[in-house]
Amino acid sequence: MNRRISRLTSVFLVVIITTVLSACQMETVVTSNWDHSHSGLFDAAISSDGQYAVVSSFSDGASFWNLDTNSRLYEWRHDETLAGQIAHIAFATDNSHVITANERTFVIWETSSGRSIGYWSVEDDINCVALSDQAKHVLLGLKDGRAIHIDRQSRRRLDVVAHRNERIRSVNTSPDGKVAVTGGDDSRVMVWNTADGSEIHALQHAARITTTKLSRSSNRLFSADERGGAYIWDLESGQKLATLPLGRGQHVITAARFSRDGKHLLLGFPGRSVRLWNGATGDLVKSWRTPNRKNGWVPQGSTVYAVAFNAKETSVLAESSNGLGRSWQLHQTN
Repeated sequence: MNRRISRLTSVFLVVIITTVLSACQMETVVTSNWDHSHSGLFDAAISSDGQYAVVSSFSDGASFWNLDTNSRLYEWRHDETLAGQIAHIAFATDNSHVITANERTFVIWETSSGRSIGYWSVEDDINCVALSDQAKHVLLGLKDGRAIHIDRQSRRRLDVVAHRNERIRSVNTSPDGKVAVTGGDDSRVMVWNTADGSEIHALQHAARITTTKLSRSSNRLFSADERGGAYIWDLESGQKLATLPLGRGQHVITAARFSRDGKHLLLGFPGRSVRLWNGATGDLVKSWRTPNRKNGWVPQGSTVYAVAFNAKETSVLAESSNGLGRSWQLHQTN
């Protein structure tokens, strides 16, 4: 009897040790941590190569950070007061510029020098912003359902009402500025030609749109709604390529980024969750969680505002509403 118990104990210990070793082998390495604001963020954006981030905090304006060194390079404000907090941020598709916006004004900044190249105002509240390569084209989504496209070279402004006068929640532009994507409270994602505002595709969801994201080559589009509808589309045909099976409590997506080849899709959620998906099949590949900030003994929840791959796509990065960010090694360690 004692021999049998001893043998069972040995087997049990082997199983435990094997499990622990396997867990260690599967563990994802954290490559960097950063703290960009103790007071929390209004918004955040990460460059497509994962080298830079811009965050807008409750206590300051916008700050431009080098994530490789975790050093703040520039501080930006629309005015000298904090009355008009910067609520929306986006990098140009080639990372050459950044657009920041509050309720009625927006500013475009050079990332190489930190200087402003222009300050503009609009007639209604701005909900979302985007810039093409070299900031040649500006795209704004407004509360009143209008999308405003501005060609900075010709100074032409095109107003498009594509969402039945309902709020626009997300905008994207192709690198050349010729194609615009808008997602609105009318449960539709509209893809349209910026030359004349003509419709290319109208992609229907079952609920209000929360997120849209174009791939760098503009041949793939991701869109998601507030009830968990999350799809990858072929932009040329307008056909649905994949449906992402989101889990319970993960219906709202707050950040998205395609890998350069479009084969993978990185998503951010409330609840500090970051998930990597196969862009062709819609299968979940891997997941992570951003760090918590504690208020005394109580952990404070946060929402992932921005996600990205690094330049070699060996790591993934995320910035959260609590002002904390993290990067992880993408592949498993041995």
